[in-house]
Amino acid sequence: MDNRSRAVLEAGESLFVQSLVSPNGAYALEHRRDGTLALRDERAGRDVWQIGRPVSSPGALTLLAEGLLVLQGPPGVPVWSSGGVDRRVSAAMVRDDGRLVLVDPGGWVRWSRDPLSTAELVALRPASGDRLRRGEVLADSIVSPDGRYTLTHTSAGRTQLRAPGDHGTERSVWEATAGDAGAALSLGTDGVLRAGTDSTVLQRWTGRYGLDPMSVVVSEVLVRDEGDVVLLGEDGTEIHASGTAAEEARLAALQREFARRETREASRPARPADSGLATDWFELLDLSGPFTITWVQRVDGPEALRRLGAGPGTIGSMTYEDVGSAAFSDPDGRPVKCALAVPVDDWVMLVEPGGVEGMERAQAMSEGTQTVVWHEGFDGELLLSWFRDGEPVAVYGDDDHDLLHGGGPAPEGTEPDAMLPFMKEIGLGVYREDEGAFLPPPLEIACLIAGIAPRPEHFAGTHPGAVFGTW
Repeated sequence: MDNRSRAVLEAGESLFVQSLVSPNGAYALEHRRDGTLALRDERAGRDVWQIGRPVSSPGALTLLAEGLLVLQGPPGVPVWSSGGVDRRVSAAMVRDDGRLVLVDPGGWVRWSRDPLSTAELVALRPASGDRLRRGEVLADSIVSPDGRYTLTHTSAGRTQLRAPGDHGTERSVWEATAGDAGAALSLGTDGVLRAGTDSTVLQRWTGRYGLDPMSVVVSEVLVRDEGDVVLLGEDGTEIHASGTAAEEARLAALQREFARRETREASRPARPADSGLATDWFELLDLSGPFTITWVQRVDGPEALRRLGAGPGTIGSMTYEDVGSAAFSDPDGRPVKCALAVPVDDWVMLVEPGGVEGMERAQAMSEGTQTVVWHEGFDGELLLSWFRDGEPVAVYGDDDHDLLHGGGPAPEGTEPDAMLPFMKEIGLGVYREDEGAFLPPPLEIACLIAGIAPRPEHFAGTHPGAVFGTW
């Protein structure tokens, strides 16, 4: 090896009219005086591949610190670069088989350019049916025997397994990125998966960068009816599977269960019109998540607000519009603690637009009396709880949607069945859940527990209210 030749190009170093030579001397990566880059097969006396056009003054081939191998032309303009940024790359070298590779400190290959000519890649046959065989390229797609799953390789370098979604759409089942944009996916006659000339496809698909693709012979890549992408070895055994079949089976089971529930729901009778409490007062509040309504019995409005956490100096006379405006008035966008206390018979309804204090404090607020609290969050999560003298009577949390809407007993509380008579009264688990015509079930149940029927006039004018900080 002369002084213009070297075996390794470290990160931050450049080749200028020099060569990277394989350990056995069979191949040399030459940066030539005309600025081109070529892989030379010394034994055959020919160039395997060449990059760039001759220029009057050469640039250099540099391995950047971010893991890119870049060929520059004058005046330092990039002519070509290796794959994407990979900061784990520490060196570039040419292997004895003619592969130009970028490796990490452990010696594992992070990128490769195999010694293949354009003619060899063009000679590959298009794959068809449900599999990619040796000597074929994934020019279009391969499809599972039942036609449900399609494997394609996009121009962006992503191999994707897709299946029909809802309403005529497609959904992605699995995908992996390999190779540069525009590089075709192929299975060589040597049994190596490649994206263009990059043979790290198997490593990227499996996540095993310690795997040498040259030591594994892939005979076929196939798509199965169950939704798996499978790589077979020469003897027909599985080298690797995408593992998506199990997830597809789980999704199919969920879809079947959803269909059963929809059928069961559709078979239920509709709830008779005018069989519930009036909805006009709740529509007037125009609440959307998050919000909390807490009912407290046998206390006046100021006392209910104090139990909610409002200090005496924060309580005054307010309208519902005042409270609604205050709820989102913080200049930093933080939710504001505020509530309006509306008396209805011997109960007080504490309405918190954007608030959660009732959800946090309802149990303590029930000392010497009883409280019922309904909270709904941003994403529809809900809580319905009944407390009496500091003890939980029945509590439904966010994970108890099916129990609550199906009329089942509460999972927590001293009296799990306490709400069942009220659930039965509104037909939970019997009637279809027809939204809009009736109050939300938690709200109607809470009103029935309290024995109250709110009306719009209850919320007219001023009532005790409070604005008492942010959360």
